Amino acid sequence: MNNTCDLEKRLQTIISIQRNIDIITAFLLLTGQVTVVRLIVEPKGFALSVGGPLTGIGRLEGISGNKTLSLILDIGDILLAILLISDQINVSGIFLGPGRFSFNITGPIFGVPKHVPALPDLEKVFTQFRWIVSEHFDIEPEILI
Repeated sequence: MNNTCDLEKRLQTIISIQRNIDIITAFLLLTGQVTVVRLIVEPKGFALSVGGPLTGIGRLEGISGNKTLSLILDIGDILLAILLISDQINVSGIFLGPGRFSFNITGPIFGVPKHVPALPDLEKVFTQFRWIVSEHFDIEPEILI
């Protein structure tokens, strides 16, 4: 019983972290710090990748300062933020590139099933994480508990 309760707490922690990432990404979209930079086509759906100066990617704007195109991009960012806040879409991962990264956003509204955290290998993942971090970084062991 205690083990199940502990796993449930860990699952809730993961869900909370994922939700916070969604809210932070929505805030970055609303403040203009990130915007759509890429469309990723997946089987039966698509995902959008967002980035900006904070992530090492130039912010997209209308060609030659075209205010109409910039306004359309801003409206798209606002719609994405609303969908993130309302939990219709979620940050599903991070795309890493040389000197930059971007957040991938997708969900059922884009034809991709919602990512649900699962815990089948949680203890194995934590053990590997602790080993990798302690092996390659000088971190107090108490922090990795």
